[in-house]
Amino acid sequence: MGDVGFLKAIFDSLAGFPVLQAAVGALILLGGLKLMLKADKIKDTAVAPAPAPLPDAPQMHLQGNIAYLDLQREKRGLQREMRDHLGKVAECVRIIREEARRQTEILESIEREQDVQGRARQRHHDD
Repeated sequence: MGDVGFLKAIFDSLAGFPVLQAAVGALILLGGLKLMLKADKIKDTAVAPAPAPLPDAPQMHLQGNIAYLDLQREKRGLQREMRDHLGKVAECVRIIREEARRQTEILESIEREQDVQGRARQRHHDD
């Protein structure tokens, strides 16, 4: 963005020279045309890329229906295992939540007891 001010200053300084501006524009246009023609020539002489080899991983459309069904069964088995593991994780989270709730209740009862004891001591000192 800092170059914009620099370019604007150059443009403003060349505003009084329209012939020079036209010459620079023509040079840019000729350079662009030369690059386009060179790219076309290179494209025409380029060798077509070789076809990509088949990957090492098995491809389903080449293995047939039986292999596909076996993989589907294996996938369902893995999904069942994942569901069981997620259920165990959910149970652990539930247990942790209950334990945290119990601990919070214990801390709240301790705080209440300390408040009561603190008020009792303060009354005792005031008397």
